[in-house]
Amino acid sequence: MIEKRYIIAPQITSKRTLHLPMHFKRYAIHSVGLGSRFTEDFTISYHQNQHKVLLSKDLYNDLLIPYETKADVTLNDHTLFIGPLIGIFTAGFQPSEEPLGTRSSFFHQLLKSCKNQVGYAYLFGHHSIDWEKGTVEGLLFQGKTWIKKSFPLPTVVYDRLPNRKVTQSAFIQETKRRLTQDYDIPWFNPDFFNKWHIHEQLLTDERTIPFLPHSIQLDPVDALFKIEALLHLHDVIYLKPMNGSHGDGIYQVKKTLSGIRVYTNGEVGIPYSIENFLLELRKKYAIHDFIAQQGIELLHIENQPLDFRVHTNKNKYGLWTVTAVAAKVSGDHTITTLHLHGGSVKTLNDVFPVQETRFQMLEQLSDTAITASQVIDEKMPGYIGEIGFDLGIDQTGSIWLFEANSRPGREIFQHASLKQSEWLVGKRIVDYASYLSKKALSITDHANIR
Repeated sequence: MIEKRYIIAPQITSKRTLHLPMHFKRYAIHSVGLGSRFTEDFTISYHQNQHKVLLSKDLYNDLLIPYETKADVTLNDHTLFIGPLIGIFTAGFQPSEEPLGTRSSFFHQLLKSCKNQVGYAYLFGHHSIDWEKGTVEGLLFQGKTWIKKSFPLPTVVYDRLPNRKVTQSAFIQETKRRLTQDYDIPWFNPDFFNKWHIHEQLLTDERTIPFLPHSIQLDPVDALFKIEALLHLHDVIYLKPMNGSHGDGIYQVKKTLSGIRVYTNGEVGIPYSIENFLLELRKKYAIHDFIAQQGIELLHIENQPLDFRVHTNKNKYGLWTVTAVAAKVSGDHTITTLHLHGGSVKTLNDVFPVQETRFQMLEQLSDTAITASQVIDEKMPGYIGEIGFDLGIDQTGSIWLFEANSRPGREIFQHASLKQSEWLVGKRIVDYASYLSKKALSITDHANIR
C-alpha cells in the first residue's frame, strides 16, 4: 500500500482525466474513489508537480469532492483512494440558520478544524442518508452560512451524538449497524461511558488501581448500610449518577455529629439523617443508578478546590497522546468545578508558577491519563479515539481519577491560552480518522460501494 499527501484540485480544461505526478507512472491504477464513490471511467496523464493530484472537473464532480484541500492519497489494490472522508454523526437537527441550535458553533469549529488539517469532513444524521444512491446530504459551513451538499458515504464516522437517550433510538442503532456491518465503515467513540462500568474495568488492572477513589454501587436493598459504611471510613463522600453528565444530580455528603449535611451545586448544605436523605433521593431517582465515592481533600487555589481536565487523543499511528491539560476551579457554593455551575478554568502556569513543580505535575497527570486511556481502550469494545479525564491532586501530591468521559466537553478551550490545545485536539481527531480509514482499506468489500 502506497500513501502520500497531496493537494487535490480540479482541472478545468480536460475531460475524464486523472492528472498524477510522474512517480505514479510505475503503478497500474484502475479506479479512483472518495468514500463510497468510485469510478473506472477515466484516462491518466502525468505532470511534473510532485505535490498535486488534479482531476478534470467532470471527474471531480462525479466523485462529489466538496472543496479543494490537502488529502491522503492511498494506492491499494490498483485503486487510488482519496481521504479521509469524515462523517461527523449527530442528532437534533432543526430547520434554521443554526441547524444544531446552541451546539452549532461547536460543530462549525470542528468542521473548520478538520478542513485545516487533511481530507474532508461533513456533518450528518440518520435522516441524511439516501441508501439507494449511496449518498449523504451533509452539512458544511462555508463563508458565513451552513450549506447542504451531496457526499459519498464516509470512510470513517466520528460519533458526536448529544446524549444517551438519542443513542438508543432505533433509527440511530439501525444506521450505525448498516454503516459498520454492511459497509465496514469504522465508527469511533461509539458509546457514552457508564461511570460504574468504567470504574470496574479500571479496578481489574493493577496499573490503574492506585488512582481510584474508594467507590461502591448503591442498590435499593442495602443503600443505607453502604452509605453508612463509606461515611465511617471517609468524612466526605459524593453520590453520582452512573450515567450523569454536566455535573447534574451530584451530591456531596459530609458527616456531622448529629447526622449528615448534604450539598448540591449552588445551594448551602441541608442537614439530614441518612435515612431521611435516602427517602428524598428515592423520590427523584432510582437508587441503583448511583455510585457513592470517597471524597478527596484536593489542592486549593484562592481558597477554592480544583481538579484537572486531561484530554487524550489517539494520533496517526493509533497511539494515545495527551492533547490538553487545564485546571478547573470550583465557584462559590459549588461542589463541582464545571463552568456550567460557576467554575472557572486556569492554566497549569496559573496553578503551579514554579516551573519545576509544574513540569512534575504535568508529567504525573499525563502519565495517569495515558495509562488509564490504554486500559479503557483494551477493555471496552469498539474504536475509542478520545477521552476526557477528570483527575485530582490531593494535599500529599497523589493523583486520583474521578471520571472518564467519552464525549469530553470543550469548555476548557474558552480560555485564551488553550486555543493551541484546541487546535491539537482537532488535528488528532483527523489523524486518527485517517489511521482508521487506511486500516479499513484492506477489509472493505467494494461490492457494496458505488
